[in-house]
Amino acid sequence: MPAVAVAGQRPRTIGVPRVLSSVAAVVTVGVFPVFLVGGLGVQLQQDLGFGAALLGVAAAGFFGVASASSRTMGWLVERIGARAGMRIGVLGSSLCLFGLAVAPNAAWLLGLLWVAGLPNSLAQPASNLLIAQGIPADRRGMGFGVKQSSIPAATLLAGVAVPAVALTVGWRWVFVIAGALGLVAAFSVPRLPAAERSATSRTETSGRNAGRGALLLLAISGGLGSAAANALGAFVTTTAVEVGFSPSAAGLVLSLGSATGLVIRLCAGVLADRKNPNLVRMITAMLLIGSIGFGLMAVDSPAVFLIGVSVGFGAGWAWPGLLNFAVAKLAPDRVASATSFTQTGIYLGGSLGPLLFGVFAEHAGLAGAWLAAGIAAIIAGILLLFIRR
Repeated sequence: MPAVAVAGQRPRTIGVPRVLSSVAAVVTVGVFPVFLVGGLGVQLQQDLGFGAALLGVAAAGFFGVASASSRTMGWLVERIGARAGMRIGVLGSSLCLFGLAVAPNAAWLLGLLWVAGLPNSLAQPASNLLIAQGIPADRRGMGFGVKQSSIPAATLLAGVAVPAVALTVGWRWVFVIAGALGLVAAFSVPRLPAAERSATSRTETSGRNAGRGALLLLAISGGLGSAAANALGAFVTTTAVEVGFSPSAAGLVLSLGSATGLVIRLCAGVLADRKNPNLVRMITAMLLIGSIGFGLMAVDSPAVFLIGVSVGFGAGWAWPGLLNFAVAKLAPDRVASATSFTQTGIYLGGSLGPLLFGVFAEHAGLAGAWLAAGIAAIIAGILLLFIRR
């Protein structure tokens, strides 16, 4: 990474691996509350006495609160800086995780999971800003790919936590361990030199009024795409059992999809750095290909369903890193604020998507719901065509 000279001092820089590892840790802990509650759903429902409907409301509330607070948190990050935003955010998530570990009833669980949406909405734009300030321009695609890969990584870890911890020493210890990881992550956030923090705004300029229409379209498209994609984590295992997989095999199907999404997110980021493609068109293609995967998941065949899951995760839910990269390029002087704006749409879609999917599934069956998800992804891709290069 290029050094930045400061008068009278040796140039100081922060290594890319340290920035990326810090971002990955903070983002993973930020989404742990919602994904751990989902992964531990069976144990939580048995011990605290609630049904699947409340579990869905709890998850929707997490994303709903994050959506409502995202713009404010982006504004806050622009003023306190990436490091403070990430530290406060991950410490807040840790406190929520420790609180979930001692949840005495379902109401406590529901309320605390909703509160956990706040620190997550702070850590997200702060992480985007750290990537923009601490990683060279020719490697930022990979940086955003690593950041967004933390989300499927969190689902994988949540799945592993069930047999490794929840079924051995108890589900409460899963939250304790996750909270402790958050404390470690808080101390891992690097401090960027002042010259390095301002490098982006000096070398890349963008009018504050530029690109508002593009940001709005990105937010709407991101919301539609997120609404379709978030149904994957919530309903893949249920659909897998319905098409012929055993419950244990259905869990492996979800793990396969998560791993596919993780790898593709990383590869897409590296490709964006090396080939410098039109990012919006690349996202459009992924959404349209992902819609095919959602359609295949509506077919009553285990083999076809497995292909659909791979395509759905690998294309239909692997674009968020590219979207953040595109927004950072569009508004390099206000990365936290701009990404918090588009993140509002993504959070809103993540909140409403599973709920609407459940309504469709109840009235039209799971096949009909997956077709609706595919249509949402197609509309999201078409809207992006209206964004000029």
